[in-house]
Amino acid sequence: MSDEKPEFGYGQGRRPLWSERDRDAERVRDILRGAGLVEFGDTPPGFVVEGGRASKPFLVAYAGPGRDAAMEVAAYSRALTGAGLRVEPDADDDQTLRVWLPA
Repeated sequence: MSDEKPEFGYGQGRRPLWSERDRDAERVRDILRGAGLVEFGDTPPGFVVEGGRASKPFLVAYAGPGRDAAMEVAAYSRALTGAGLRVEPDADDDQTLRVWLPA
């Protein structure tokens, strides 16, 4: 077993944060959880955070029934913009937001 520890520590659930991208994705998750929103996992539905590599935006998506999507995505947008992040709808998927952290 390796003694190597993630450079940026651990996120919720002991998720290892090996890179700046991992750290920044966890920051997005923290903002959403802090707003009382549920992360997809053991208790779906909820949000997922993907992407964020090579200066591309993070994708924050709702993973659940389509009937709830608009309300959930709007809540994600409010939480993230309230925390100072840039948020735009994804033109290809109405259940997904494109998210950039401040520079």
